[in-house]
Amino acid sequence: MTTSSTPVRPGRLLRAVAIATAVTAVIVFAGSTGATGGVALTSADPIDIAQGVSISPAPGWTLGNRGADWVALNNADGSAQTRVAVKQAGGTDVVAALQANMNQYAASSGLTNMRDLSAPITTTPQSARFQQKASIDYTADVSGQQGAIPVLGAFSELLNTSTGLSAFIDFRQNNNATPQAASDGGTMIDSIL
Repeated sequence: MTTSSTPVRPGRLLRAVAIATAVTAVIVFAGSTGATGGVALTSADPIDIAQGVSISPAPGWTLGNRGADWVALNNADGSAQTRVAVKQAGGTDVVAALQANMNQYAASSGLTNMRDLSAPITTTPQSARFQQKASIDYTADVSGQQGAIPVLGAFSELLNTSTGLSAFIDFRQNNNATPQAASDGGTMIDSIL
C-alpha cells in the first residue's frame, strides 16, 4: 500500500492527461468545448445520497441520475461526470474496499480497456465522517454514439473505520473537459467529507 500525505484530487489528473494522451489512442472530437469566460454561479443545495451522506454540486453541475444509494452528476457540457455510491464496507481496509468496488463497478458501468495509472494512494482526511481515503487514477473507454470514447478518471473510496460507512466515487472526464471540470470534481469530493 502506498501512503501519501498529499490528497489525491482530480486536478492531478490533468497532469496525467498529457502522459496518458501520449501513450493512449485518443479520439479527436469535432467542435468546441463550449467553455467561456462567463460569470461563476453559486453551487446548488446539497443532494442527499444515502445514510446521511450528501454531495454539493459544483456550479453548473446537475443531477443526471440517481438510485436508492447513489447519484450521478454531470457538468454543463457533458464532458465530465461524478458518480457517488454510499453503502456499508465489508471491512476496515480502505484499499481493499476500493479495489472491490472498482471491480464491481467496472463490470457493470460499461467501462472497457480500463488501465490503472497509479497505485492506490491513501490519505487521512480531516473529516468527522470519514477517517480514510484511497484513490486510483485510471484511463478507460466508454461507449458513445461515435464509438468508444476515451476517458480519464479517478476512483476514490472514503471509509469510516468505526461504522463501516463507505462512499465510492468515480470522477471521469473526456478529452473535451476543461481544467475546471477536474477542479469541480475535487470540490464535490471534499463536500462529501
